[in-house]
Amino acid sequence: MSYSDLTETEQHYWDEYGTLRAISDWEGYTDAQDGRKMNARDWLVNQRKEIWRCAEGKKNCSGGAGWDVNNRAARYEQLKDESLNTAEAKHEYTLPANGCTPTEKSYIEEREGYLMLGGDGASADDKQKKRKTANSDWLVSRRKQVWHLIEDEGPENDRPLRYENLCIATHYGSFWEEYEASHNKYGQLISDEPSGGGSRSACKDWLEKYLGVSENPSGSNKGQPQPSTWQQRVYGDDGVPWCACFAVCSAWDNGVAGSGTAGVYNNRQLAKQGSGIYRGYTTDPSKVHAGDHAFIGSDHTGVIYDAETMATIEGNTSPGSEGSQYNGGCVAKRDRGPGYWDGYGIVAFPD
Repeated sequence: MSYSDLTETEQHYWDEYGTLRAISDWEGYTDAQDGRKMNARDWLVNQRKEIWRCAEGKKNCSGGAGWDVNNRAARYEQLKDESLNTAEAKHEYTLPANGCTPTEKSYIEEREGYLMLGGDGASADDKQKKRKTANSDWLVSRRKQVWHLIEDEGPENDRPLRYENLCIATHYGSFWEEYEASHNKYGQLISDEPSGGGSRSACKDWLEKYLGVSENPSGSNKGQPQPSTWQQRVYGDDGVPWCACFAVCSAWDNGVAGSGTAGVYNNRQLAKQGSGIYRGYTTDPSKVHAGDHAFIGSDHTGVIYDAETMATIEGNTSPGSEGSQYNGGCVAKRDRGPGYWDGYGIVAFPD
Protein backbone atom coordinates (compact mmCIF):
# COMPACT_ATOMS: atom_id res chain seq x y z
CA MET A 1 0.00 0.00 0.00
CA SER A 2 1.44 3.38 -0.93
CA TYR A 3 0.69 6.97 -1.83
CA SER A 4 0.51 6.00 -5.52
CA ASP A 5 -2.55 3.84 -4.75
CA LEU A 6 -4.58 6.93 -3.84
CA THR A 7 -6.82 8.82 -6.24
CA GLU A 8 -5.69 12.21 -7.48
CA THR A 9 -7.98 14.03 -5.02
CA GLU A 10 -6.80 11.85 -2.14
CA GLN A 11 -3.18 12.61 -3.06
CA HIS A 12 -3.92 16.35 -3.04
CA TYR A 13 -5.37 16.11 0.45
CA TRP A 14 -2.59 13.81 1.64
CA ASP A 15 0.03 16.33 0.50
CA GLU A 16 -1.75 19.24 2.18
CA TYR A 17 -2.13 17.37 5.45
CA GLY A 18 1.40 15.90 5.27
CA THR A 19 2.98 19.31 4.74
CA LEU A 20 1.21 20.87 7.70
CA ARG A 21 1.70 17.85 9.97
CA ALA A 22 5.44 17.95 9.29
CA ILE A 23 5.75 21.59 10.44
CA SER A 24 3.25 21.47 13.31
CA ASP A 25 6.08 21.66 15.88
CA TRP A 26 7.84 24.62 14.22
CA GLU A 27 8.26 27.76 16.30
CA GLY A 28 6.31 29.91 13.84
CA TYR A 29 3.42 27.49 13.27
CA THR A 30 0.09 29.27 13.85
CA ASP A 31 -3.40 28.35 14.98
CA ALA A 32 -4.67 29.19 11.47
CA GLN A 33 -2.29 26.63 10.00
CA ASP A 34 -3.36 24.06 12.56
CA GLY A 35 -6.96 24.63 11.54
CA ARG A 36 -6.05 23.97 7.89
CA LYS A 37 -4.18 20.82 8.91
CA MET A 38 -7.18 19.45 10.80
CA ASN A 39 -9.55 20.27 7.94
CA ALA A 40 -7.37 18.24 5.59
CA ARG A 41 -7.08 15.34 8.03
CA ASP A 42 -10.83 15.29 8.66
CA TRP A 43 -11.41 15.00 4.91
CA LEU A 44 -9.00 12.03 4.69
CA VAL A 45 -10.62 10.30 7.67
CA ASN A 46 -14.09 10.77 6.17
CA GLN A 47 -12.82 9.59 2.79
CA ARG A 48 -11.66 6.32 4.36
CA LYS A 49 -15.17 5.84 5.75
CA GLU A 50 -16.59 6.58 2.32
CA ILE A 51 -14.37 3.91 0.76
CA TRP A 52 -15.69 1.39 3.31
CA ARG A 53 -19.31 2.32 2.57
CA CYS A 54 -18.75 1.89 -1.17
CA ALA A 55 -16.87 -1.40 -0.79
CA GLU A 56 -19.48 -2.88 1.52
CA GLY A 57 -22.39 -1.78 -0.65
CA LYS A 58 -23.79 0.59 1.96
CA LYS A 59 -24.32 3.17 -0.80
CA ASN A 60 -24.37 3.27 -4.59
CA CYS A 61 -20.92 4.13 -5.92
CA SER A 62 -19.17 4.08 -9.27
CA GLY A 63 -18.15 0.53 -10.14
CA GLY A 64 -20.52 -1.03 -7.66
CA ALA A 65 -19.66 -2.74 -4.38
CA GLY A 66 -16.48 -4.70 -3.68
CA TRP A 67 -13.03 -4.15 -2.26
CA ASP A 68 -11.33 -4.98 -5.57
CA VAL A 69 -13.10 -2.11 -7.35
CA ASN A 70 -11.25 1.19 -7.91
CA ASN A 71 -8.29 0.04 -5.81
CA ARG A 72 -10.40 0.41 -2.65
CA ALA A 73 -8.53 -2.09 -0.47
CA ALA A 74 -5.17 -0.39 -1.00
CA ARG A 75 -6.62 3.10 -0.59
CA TYR A 76 -8.43 2.13 2.62
CA GLU A 77 -5.21 0.71 4.06
CA GLN A 78 -3.16 3.77 3.07
CA LEU A 79 -5.60 6.14 4.81
CA LYS A 80 -5.59 4.38 8.18
CA ASP A 81 -4.70 6.42 11.28
CA GLU A 82 -1.25 4.84 11.61
CA SER A 83 -0.31 6.15 8.17
CA LEU A 84 -1.84 9.58 8.73
CA ASN A 85 0.12 9.96 11.96
CA THR A 86 3.39 9.78 9.99
CA ALA A 87 2.22 11.40 6.75
CA GLU A 88 4.50 13.68 4.78
CA ALA A 89 3.97 15.41 1.46
CA LYS A 90 5.13 13.19 -1.39
CA HIS A 91 5.92 16.04 -3.75
CA GLU A 92 8.29 18.68 -2.49
CA TYR A 93 9.14 22.18 -3.63
CA THR A 94 12.01 24.23 -2.26
CA LEU A 95 11.65 27.97 -1.71
CA PRO A 96 14.32 30.14 -0.06
CA ALA A 97 13.46 31.31 3.46
CA ASN A 98 16.85 32.31 4.87
CA GLY A 99 16.72 35.42 7.06
CA CYS A 100 12.95 35.16 7.51
CA THR A 101 11.12 35.18 10.82
CA PRO A 102 9.88 31.85 12.25
CA THR A 103 6.31 32.53 11.12
CA GLU A 104 7.43 33.60 7.65
CA LYS A 105 9.42 30.36 7.37
CA SER A 106 6.43 28.34 8.49
CA TYR A 107 4.13 29.98 5.94
CA ILE A 108 6.69 29.64 3.14
CA GLU A 109 7.03 25.93 3.95
CA GLU A 110 3.24 25.59 3.82
CA ARG A 111 3.24 27.47 0.52
CA GLU A 112 5.69 24.89 -0.88
CA GLY A 113 3.18 22.16 -0.09
CA TYR A 114 0.33 24.00 -1.79
CA LEU A 115 2.47 24.59 -4.88
CA MET A 116 2.99 20.83 -5.25
CA LEU A 117 -0.40 19.36 -4.29
CA GLY A 118 -0.54 15.99 -6.00
CA GLY A 119 2.53 16.95 -7.99
CA ASP A 120 0.79 19.63 -10.05
CA GLY A 121 -0.30 22.26 -7.54
CA ALA A 122 -3.97 22.22 -8.55
CA SER A 123 -6.44 22.41 -5.68
CA ALA A 124 -8.70 19.38 -5.26
CA ASP A 125 -11.81 21.46 -4.58
CA ASP A 126 -13.01 24.91 -3.57
CA LYS A 127 -12.46 24.28 0.14
CA GLN A 128 -8.83 23.35 -0.40
CA LYS A 129 -8.39 26.30 -2.77
CA LYS A 130 -9.72 28.61 -0.05
CA ARG A 131 -7.12 27.30 2.42
CA LYS A 132 -4.40 27.63 -0.20
CA THR A 133 -5.47 31.23 -0.84
CA ALA A 134 -5.45 32.02 2.88
CA ASN A 135 -1.81 30.98 3.03
CA SER A 136 -0.80 33.03 -0.02
CA ASP A 137 -2.81 36.06 1.15
CA TRP A 138 -0.87 36.05 4.42
CA LEU A 139 2.43 35.96 2.54
CA VAL A 140 1.38 38.76 0.20
CA SER A 141 0.35 40.90 3.17
CA ARG A 142 3.67 40.23 4.90
CA ARG A 143 5.60 41.01 1.71
CA LYS A 144 3.91 44.42 1.51
CA GLN A 145 4.53 45.02 5.21
CA VAL A 146 8.25 44.26 4.89
CA TRP A 147 8.52 46.55 1.86
CA HIS A 148 7.00 49.44 3.83
CA LEU A 149 9.33 48.73 6.76
CA ILE A 150 12.32 48.99 4.41
CA GLU A 151 10.98 52.26 3.00
CA ASP A 152 10.12 53.76 6.40
CA GLU A 153 12.75 52.35 8.76
CA GLY A 154 15.57 51.00 6.62
CA PRO A 155 17.06 47.58 5.79
CA GLU A 156 17.52 46.30 9.35
CA ASN A 157 16.60 42.77 10.49
CA ASP A 158 17.33 41.12 7.14
CA ARG A 159 14.44 43.00 5.58
CA PRO A 160 15.81 43.12 1.99
CA LEU A 161 16.49 39.36 2.05
CA ARG A 162 13.11 38.65 3.64
CA TYR A 163 11.41 40.81 0.99
CA GLU A 164 13.22 38.98 -1.82
CA ASN A 165 12.19 35.57 -0.44
CA LEU A 166 8.59 36.69 0.07
CA CYS A 167 8.50 37.91 -3.54
CA ILE A 168 9.67 34.48 -4.71
CA ALA A 169 7.15 32.70 -2.50
CA THR A 170 4.28 34.83 -3.86
CA HIS A 171 5.48 34.82 -7.50
CA TYR A 172 5.86 38.58 -7.60
CA GLY A 173 8.21 40.90 -9.46
CA SER A 174 11.75 40.58 -10.78
CA PHE A 175 13.03 38.43 -7.90
CA TRP A 176 10.46 35.77 -8.81
CA GLU A 177 11.15 36.09 -12.55
CA GLU A 178 14.87 35.51 -12.01
CA TYR A 179 14.19 32.55 -9.72
CA GLU A 180 11.69 30.97 -12.10
CA ALA A 181 14.12 31.25 -15.01
CA SER A 182 16.86 29.35 -13.14
CA HIS A 183 14.91 26.70 -11.18
CA ASN A 184 12.77 23.74 -12.17
CA LYS A 185 9.26 22.93 -10.92
CA TYR A 186 10.74 21.46 -7.71
CA GLY A 187 12.71 24.61 -6.90
CA GLN A 188 15.96 22.90 -7.86
CA LEU A 189 18.61 24.84 -9.76
CA ILE A 190 18.48 23.97 -13.44
CA SER A 191 21.74 22.62 -14.83
CA ASP A 192 22.99 24.05 -18.09
CA GLU A 193 22.79 20.76 -19.99
CA PRO A 194 21.09 17.41 -19.50
CA SER A 195 23.49 14.60 -18.66
CA GLY A 196 22.56 12.71 -21.82
CA GLY A 197 22.80 13.67 -25.47
CA GLY A 198 19.19 14.55 -26.10
CA SER A 199 18.18 11.58 -28.24
CA ARG A 200 16.99 7.99 -28.20
CA SER A 201 20.47 6.71 -29.02
CA ALA A 202 21.86 8.70 -26.10
CA CYS A 203 19.15 7.20 -23.91
CA LYS A 204 20.44 3.72 -24.79
CA ASP A 205 23.92 4.78 -23.65
CA TRP A 206 22.39 6.16 -20.45
CA LEU A 207 20.59 2.89 -19.76
CA GLU A 208 23.74 0.82 -20.32
CA LYS A 209 25.69 3.05 -17.93
CA TYR A 210 23.48 2.11 -14.99
CA LEU A 211 23.27 -1.66 -15.53
CA GLY A 212 24.01 -3.41 -12.26
CA VAL A 213 23.08 -0.52 -9.96
CA SER A 214 21.62 -2.12 -6.83
CA GLU A 215 19.94 -1.04 -3.62
CA ASN A 216 22.11 -0.61 -0.57
CA PRO A 217 21.18 -2.10 1.82
CA SER A 218 19.38 -4.83 -0.10
CA GLY A 219 15.60 -4.60 0.07
CA SER A 220 15.61 -0.98 1.28
CA ASN A 221 14.56 0.75 -1.96
CA LYS A 222 17.50 3.05 -1.22
CA GLY A 223 21.09 3.51 -2.31
CA GLN A 224 23.51 6.40 -2.80
CA PRO A 225 23.81 8.00 -5.22
CA GLN A 226 21.39 5.68 -6.99
CA PRO A 227 18.60 4.69 -6.83
CA SER A 228 17.91 7.30 -4.13
CA THR A 229 18.69 10.28 -6.37
CA TRP A 230 16.31 9.06 -9.08
CA GLN A 231 13.58 8.84 -6.45
CA GLN A 232 14.40 12.25 -4.98
CA ARG A 233 14.14 13.87 -8.39
CA VAL A 234 10.81 12.29 -9.33
CA TYR A 235 9.14 11.54 -6.00
CA GLY A 236 10.76 13.97 -3.58
CA ASP A 237 11.92 11.20 -1.21
CA ASP A 238 13.44 7.72 -1.34
CA GLY A 239 12.60 4.30 0.07
CA VAL A 240 9.80 3.57 -2.41
CA PRO A 241 9.58 1.21 -5.42
CA TRP A 242 11.57 3.01 -8.08
CA CYS A 243 11.10 1.43 -11.51
CA ALA A 244 9.07 4.43 -12.72
CA CYS A 245 11.58 6.90 -11.24
CA PHE A 246 14.33 5.19 -13.23
CA ALA A 247 12.25 5.36 -16.41
CA VAL A 248 11.35 9.03 -15.96
CA CYS A 249 14.98 10.03 -15.33
CA SER A 250 16.06 8.13 -18.46
CA ALA A 251 13.85 10.55 -20.40
CA TRP A 252 14.70 13.72 -18.48
CA ASP A 253 18.43 13.14 -18.77
CA ASN A 254 18.21 12.80 -22.52
CA GLY A 255 16.45 15.97 -23.56
CA VAL A 256 12.80 15.18 -22.78
CA ALA A 257 10.80 17.94 -21.10
CA GLY A 258 7.62 17.49 -19.09
CA SER A 259 6.39 15.83 -15.94
CA GLY A 260 6.64 12.20 -14.90
CA THR A 261 5.69 10.43 -11.70
CA ALA A 262 6.85 7.61 -9.44
CA GLY A 263 3.63 5.68 -10.10
CA VAL A 264 3.32 3.24 -12.99
CA TYR A 265 -0.44 3.81 -13.20
CA ASN A 266 -0.02 7.59 -13.20
CA ASN A 267 2.59 7.49 -15.98
CA ARG A 268 0.34 5.24 -18.07
CA GLN A 269 -2.44 7.83 -17.65
CA LEU A 270 -0.08 10.63 -18.71
CA ALA A 271 0.82 8.62 -21.81
CA LYS A 272 -2.86 8.05 -22.66
CA GLN A 273 -3.39 11.81 -22.38
CA GLY A 274 -0.28 12.58 -24.44
CA SER A 275 1.00 14.81 -21.65
CA GLY A 276 4.07 15.21 -19.48
CA ILE A 277 7.06 13.36 -20.92
CA TYR A 278 4.82 11.37 -23.26
CA ARG A 279 3.46 12.15 -26.70
CA GLY A 280 1.13 9.16 -26.77
CA TYR A 281 0.21 5.62 -25.81
CA THR A 282 -0.11 2.35 -27.71
CA THR A 283 -0.65 -1.35 -27.16
CA ASP A 284 1.06 -2.13 -30.49
CA PRO A 285 4.73 -3.10 -29.91
CA SER A 286 5.56 -2.36 -33.57
CA LYS A 287 5.07 1.34 -32.86
CA VAL A 288 7.61 1.70 -30.07
CA HIS A 289 11.25 2.73 -30.23
CA ALA A 290 14.27 2.73 -27.96
CA GLY A 291 13.64 4.94 -24.95
CA ASP A 292 9.87 4.39 -24.84
CA HIS A 293 8.32 2.95 -21.67
CA ALA A 294 6.72 -0.48 -21.36
CA PHE A 295 4.00 -1.04 -18.74
CA ILE A 296 2.61 -4.13 -17.07
CA GLY A 297 -0.58 -3.28 -15.18
CA SER A 298 0.07 -0.79 -12.38
CA ASP A 299 2.96 -2.90 -11.14
CA HIS A 300 6.06 -2.31 -13.20
CA THR A 301 7.64 -0.36 -16.02
CA GLY A 302 10.72 -0.84 -18.15
CA VAL A 303 12.53 1.20 -20.79
CA ILE A 304 12.77 -0.18 -24.32
CA TYR A 305 16.42 -0.81 -25.17
CA ASP A 306 16.04 -2.60 -28.51
CA ALA A 307 12.79 -2.09 -30.41
CA GLU A 308 13.41 -5.07 -32.72
CA THR A 309 13.82 -7.63 -29.94
CA MET A 310 11.81 -5.64 -27.37
CA ALA A 311 14.66 -6.02 -24.89
CA THR A 312 14.25 -3.66 -21.95
CA ILE A 313 16.47 -2.19 -19.28
CA GLU A 314 14.50 -1.89 -16.07
CA GLY A 315 14.94 -0.35 -12.68
CA ASN A 316 14.02 -2.24 -9.50
CA THR A 317 13.84 -5.69 -11.09
CA SER A 318 15.85 -8.91 -10.85
CA PRO A 319 18.54 -9.98 -13.33
CA GLY A 320 16.78 -13.29 -14.02
CA SER A 321 13.58 -15.22 -13.41
CA GLU A 322 14.47 -15.73 -9.74
CA GLY A 323 13.43 -13.00 -7.32
CA SER A 324 10.87 -10.24 -7.59
CA GLN A 325 10.36 -8.86 -11.09
CA TYR A 326 8.66 -5.72 -9.78
CA ASN A 327 10.74 -4.98 -6.68
CA GLY A 328 13.99 -6.83 -7.27
CA GLY A 329 16.34 -4.03 -6.27
CA CYS A 330 18.62 -3.65 -9.27
CA VAL A 331 18.92 -2.29 -12.81
CA ALA A 332 18.97 -5.19 -15.26
CA LYS A 333 18.56 -5.91 -18.96
CA ARG A 334 15.63 -8.25 -19.63
CA ASP A 335 14.38 -10.03 -22.76
CA ARG A 336 10.74 -10.50 -21.83
CA GLY A 337 9.34 -10.11 -25.34
CA PRO A 338 6.35 -8.05 -26.50
CA GLY A 339 3.79 -10.51 -25.11
CA TYR A 340 4.77 -9.64 -21.55
CA TRP A 341 3.83 -5.95 -21.63
CA ASP A 342 0.25 -4.67 -21.92
CA GLY A 343 0.92 -1.07 -22.98
CA TYR A 344 3.58 1.43 -23.97
CA GLY A 345 4.20 5.12 -23.36
CA ILE A 346 5.65 6.89 -26.37
CA VAL A 347 8.24 9.27 -24.92
CA ALA A 348 8.54 12.74 -26.46
CA PHE A 349 12.22 12.64 -27.42
CA PRO A 350 13.37 15.59 -29.53
CA ASP A 351 14.66 13.30 -32.31
